Amino acid sequence: MSLASKPAKPGRADPVGGVELASDRVRVVVGHREEGRLRVTGVGQSAVRPGAIDGGLVVHREAVAAAISAAFATAEGRERAVRVIAAIDGDDVRTYHVSTTFERESLDEPMAPGEVARATAEARADAEASARDSAMNDPALRGVATVQLRDDVAGLALDGRPLSSLVGFQGRFVEVRTDVALAPLVLASAATAALEGAKRRGTVTCGAYGLGRLIALSGLTEGGVLRLGPDVTAFAVIREGRVVATRAFGLGRGAFLARADRIERDARVWARCVIAPVPGVDGLLPARWYFVGVPESLIALPRALGDALAELRGGDVEIEPLRTSVATRVFSAEPLHADDLVPAAAAALAAGIA
Repeated sequence: MSLASKPAKPGRADPVGGVELASDRVRVVVGHREEGRLRVTGVGQSAVRPGAIDGGLVVHREAVAAAISAAFATAEGRERAVRVIAAIDGDDVRTYHVSTTFERESLDEPMAPGEVARATAEARADAEASARDSAMNDPALRGVATVQLRDDVAGLALDGRPLSSLVGFQGRFVEVRTDVALAPLVLASAATAALEGAKRRGTVTCGAYGLGRLIALSGLTEGGVLRLGPDVTAFAVIREGRVVATRAFGLGRGAFLARADRIERDARVWARCVIAPVPGVDGLLPARWYFVGVPESLIALPRALGDALAELRGGDVEIEPLRTSVATRVFSAEPLHADDLVPAAAAALAAGIA
């Protein structure tokens, strides 16, 4: 047995891996759950050749699989990740957020594990059906074969009280919040095939959702988290400590850097794309935003977003770079950059944290 494939030490959670598939490189974060947080034990990245990934779609499976393998080789130490989640963002990746409420019959009896499991299973089925119906009514997805990426329980409540676990509590109304991610079949299949080409088995999620959920669990109750990728802009909106919407569109760093002499005008157009009505968001967009992936030469983008939001809201807004210290559910002895937070969020999902 090679050192890289040794199992986890007894008494310690299994190692997990998060992978971000972006058009310029693959990033990998490896770690394990420790006291409700993700302890990062390794970080790796590997460049991919131009055109290998386009808008979240893996075009050249072999090239991307090789990059995944190289990034894992850097990130993994003596233990191999046993659960892996890959994150992608693209125009047609969707997340749906559903709350299902049940009324209990035995009000005086504490909730047993079996009752909680049944409620969770029914809520997941309800959320999956709701997501499928929404996708069928989405003009951009009409006629496109879609597949469910993941479903994740995003929160539990009993009579309006948020709880990390319902077992042992008494009450009348049980609320289960479920998040479902869907994507075109071709996107999901290509990402999965790239993982398998790297001899990894895993699931796929929406990168903006994973990042937003990680920041929400780290304490942000109201705000937005935006990432400017090489060829895509993706963001998540957070309300009441929960991701309520995500969006991605095909404008990234590359397009703006190629037109550096027109950045001020382009930034205003880009900002209008961000603040356009977002399905799932009622009322105004939040006043507080974090951004990542914006080089100094493109700082006009978040400035334009701040101006657009201030005009929309009629008041001050806060827009600042996302720092790793904001993600309090992640800690690491390894140097961790804000760009690593998307694969870290995917790893946190794999560890059952985010």
